[in-house]
Amino acid sequence: MTDAEGAAMAVLEREPVLGGEAEARRIRSAAARGSILRYDDLEALSVRLEDEARGARRSIWSALPGGQYDVTTLRSSWEDDVALISSGRAGPVVYQADSVRRPEVMRYLTEFAAAGAQVRVAVRVPHRMILFDRRTVAVAVEPDTLAPPYLVSTEPAVVQSFYLQFASLWRSAQRVGTGPDDLLAESTVREILEVMAAGVTDEVAAKQLGVSTRTVRRRMAAVMTVLGARSRFEAGVKAARSGWL
Repeated sequence: MTDAEGAAMAVLEREPVLGGEAEARRIRSAAARGSILRYDDLEALSVRLEDEARGARRSIWSALPGGQYDVTTLRSSWEDDVALISSGRAGPVVYQADSVRRPEVMRYLTEFAAAGAQVRVAVRVPHRMILFDRRTVAVAVEPDTLAPPYLVSTEPAVVQSFYLQFASLWRSAQRVGTGPDDLLAESTVREILEVMAAGVTDEVAAKQLGVSTRTVRRRMAAVMTVLGARSRFEAGVKAARSGWL
């Protein structure tokens, strides 16, 4: 986190969240002031996030930290996610690399990207973050978890700070999809693992796959990032452990 972000976080309010109409009034008042609220209760947080999502007119950006995500849970919101894409309000989504290490998760992300989602994979996503129209940000207080407590802010300086953090994360992340410029997809990972196992040179691998040597090297680097490997040998070992081989 930058110094500016640290300074912004230092002024966050830590008052408890109320329920019912009192909570609704507090949210409206906080939004008008550009304030920051803390949510410790999952139900109250869900209501607030659903309200923000309904009110979003341009885009919803999302970053997810590492963890063992259940594919059934990810797919449970498929229709809503696709509807959001169709409405033009679906923004970029970034996953931490170790959370997409399993083939079934990469398959889901590949299908999600094919449906029109903008998906990338980053080495590190420290906190769960959701940006609504660059007017509201929701951030998990603790790193590496999706669970409450969360801080939800409409304070412009705080929202802008997290927007810049997300933009930096997005620029350094690897693209998911099956296009010529995309680096990760279920089929791409399998192709790269196969040429790695064959021990051929990058030039030979490029000819076999019908792409440039540069693209092969970029895809190899992306696959190694997902697997958390520092060498091609280690990539093979970790691919086997993750169910790819």
